[in-house]
Amino acid sequence: MSVLLAIYCGVPYIRSILNGKTKPHQFSWFIFAIMNAIVTISQYLKGGRASVLISLTFLISNIVILVLAFKRGTRQTSKFDMLLLALSLITIIAWAVTKNPSVAIWLTVLIDIFATAMIVLKIKNYPSSEAPYAWFIGTAAYIFSCLSLADKKLGILYVRPIYGVLSDVAILVAIYVYSGKKPKNRFRKLT
Repeated sequence: MSVLLAIYCGVPYIRSILNGKTKPHQFSWFIFAIMNAIVTISQYLKGGRASVLISLTFLISNIVILVLAFKRGTRQTSKFDMLLLALSLITIIAWAVTKNPSVAIWLTVLIDIFATAMIVLKIKNYPSSEAPYAWFIGTAAYIFSCLSLADKKLGILYVRPIYGVLSDVAILVAIYVYSGKKPKNRFRKLT
């Protein structure tokens, strides 16, 4: 069920990008794609099988969104965005140096915090730049991914799905908190 929801989650988001309603943040989706590649490989190496499918599905979706972001997205380059990108890349290098799947899973949480922060900041500045429906479906997909681990003892394999729920909910909260506010600049300037 989590994989079906993960597949379906990408459809409205991609459609929203193609319709010009969503302007994906290029740096965030670059980081998400790298992070989901790390998560997929690390969880598989730690013994995950069915629970890895959601990460693989999100990886494929992230790559499609990243490609679309280069043409239809935004590359906000505030100093804070550049700092978050640099911290994400440092974290990725730290994972490559350790080559430990458990460390990699925890580091992807740190990477995701930076990427999610970029999206929340973009939403704050451009409230209508994200469609909530896809994030809602993503949250449900992560919940089902947690349920797929019910036969496993609480451990490292739970980290990413639980964090996925928390980060998607944070984005949903940002969308709803800032949805009534006017953008700082015209939405056209986002590109």
